[in-house]
Amino acid sequence: MSRERLPKIIQIVGPTASGKTNFSVRLAEALGGEMINVDSMQVYRPLAVGTDKPTAAQCARVPIHGIDLIDFGPPMDASEFAEYARQKIREIASRGRCCIVSGGTGLYHRALVHGLIEAPARNDAVRAELRAERDRVGIPAMYARLCDVDPVAAGRIYAQDWVRIERALEVYMTTGKRLSESQDAHGFKTSFVSRLAFGCTAERAVLYAKIERRLDEMWHSGLIEETQAMLDAGLDADQLPLKALGYRQAAMYLRGECSDAEALELAKRETRRFAKRQLTWFRADSEIEWLKMPLSDEAFGEICARCSAFLTDVCEA
Repeated sequence: MSRERLPKIIQIVGPTASGKTNFSVRLAEALGGEMINVDSMQVYRPLAVGTDKPTAAQCARVPIHGIDLIDFGPPMDASEFAEYARQKIREIASRGRCCIVSGGTGLYHRALVHGLIEAPARNDAVRAELRAERDRVGIPAMYARLCDVDPVAAGRIYAQDWVRIERALEVYMTTGKRLSESQDAHGFKTSFVSRLAFGCTAERAVLYAKIERRLDEMWHSGLIEETQAMLDAGLDADQLPLKALGYRQAAMYLRGECSDAEALELAKRETRRFAKRQLTWFRADSEIEWLKMPLSDEAFGEICARCSAFLTDVCEA
């Protein structure tokens, strides 16, 4: 499919607390468009406080898709989200409206824009073996094992990210091949959409201050209660959503592993580190143009004009 015939989107990325949602809602409102939210935690219907979903006021301003999609259970993987989002893009286009794709989950964005590698299907027997070993030796030891068999893949994965550690080890155990080799061969060069991409950013001190204020608000406005509900439901502490930032540290406090203040400070520290990893991920994409938030009215008007030109620039067949 030629680039001109691909569905067009405005893509908004960036680290947590960088102002993506506010900017995207404002842009969708100005362009008469709709949003698809790209966040692997905001897909969970029962969670609200700790995931920082778009507010009711924001949802009233523009249609926002991609939130409240699943209940507790297996997480929504990137390929499932990409299929959902592509269908929504087609539906939005059929209404004659533009699509703003906005969020901070890099793998969801990659799957939507470029597709994912062909890899073996889930192997429940291998996963059971890996989880039994994890329970015996701990996640750090499993990460060390991955470093031995696939150091390139390990370098792309957070050392406590059990979901991706498990998948990389599963692929190696199932096929005898490194996941990183398949990723590098794929190259993520195929495009399923035509995009104009912007990244939201801010001065580091400003971004970190926003992260800390947000966590203070979440912590005292229901995040502890949401975490307790997940523990009461018997969710696996090493799986989403309970292992997500904020919830993981709240669970540590509820299990008596640290004090309330220690858990909150740990959540802030880990979220700052996560924001840094998000920036590293997105900055590897040379097609993204970075914008320092908040934009002036003049700068916002220029972005709107560029988006409008991109969306209306149709190559005649």
